[in-house]
Amino acid sequence: MQGTVSMNDRRGHQRTSVSLPAQVFDDTRLVVQGRTLDVSMGGALLHGRARLSVGQAVRVEVPRGRTRNPLVLRAEVVRLEEPSAGQRRHGLALRWLEPSLVDVAALASLLRDRTEPA
Repeated sequence: MQGTVSMNDRRGHQRTSVSLPAQVFDDTRLVVQGRTLDVSMGGALLHGRARLSVGQAVRVEVPRGRTRNPLVLRAEVVRLEEPSAGQRRHGLALRWLEPSLVDVAALASLLRDRTEPA
């Protein structure tokens, strides 16, 4: 299933529902090891809980298989989600910070590989 951007949505990129392993690091250590819920060329929503602050810069690593280096992106925490009556999970919303053209191409390839039928 692919997400779409609604008229009230401030996101400028189409989100794709995809579960990818991801690790999030602050300046010194691993703070989240989890999976993505959705990813776009502008950022990602991860399932996980961490002691981070909105506005904090982090490093995100997404494995790309045994023979390739992980995709490494810098990101900013834009929202922290807590469980509620309608949502029973913690979430971490991230916005990519200045991804290079190589990063964008690698992310697009990763999404294409994970969302195309086998």
